[in-house]
Amino acid sequence: MKLIHSAIRTTDLNKSINFYVNVFGFAVREKRYIEAHKTTLVFLKDLNANFEIELIADDNPKPVAECENSFAHLAFQTDNIDEDAKKIKEAGIVFLREPFYSMDKSMKIAFLNDPNGIMIEIIEYLKK
Repeated sequence: MKLIHSAIRTTDLNKSINFYVNVFGFAVREKRYIEAHKTTLVFLKDLNANFEIELIADDNPKPVAECENSFAHLAFQTDNIDEDAKKIKEAGIVFLREPFYSMDKSMKIAFLNDPNGIMIEIIEYLKK
């Protein structure tokens, strides 16, 4: 597996986009609204590395002070999520969310926590 993105919750999407674009040289790769979750996702591509930051902005966010922190998760890409999920379960790790298909069926995703409580997302991009 390889690390592909880190996710950050934000209460000011435009301010966060401007920060990562203007200070660190990221470029907006994709912006999408997920109606079912009332959430906007913005993927910022590091032009110098194969890494992205996913900004998450909820329509009705809790103030950051009320959240544990604004770090959301690390994401790893895999070629076979079912095979990896089997190995993870054999290691005694319980998934927060077992592998499932994205709404548009373009990927299969699973979530688990590391030993420190950091959320890990595993993604398998499906061929169309």
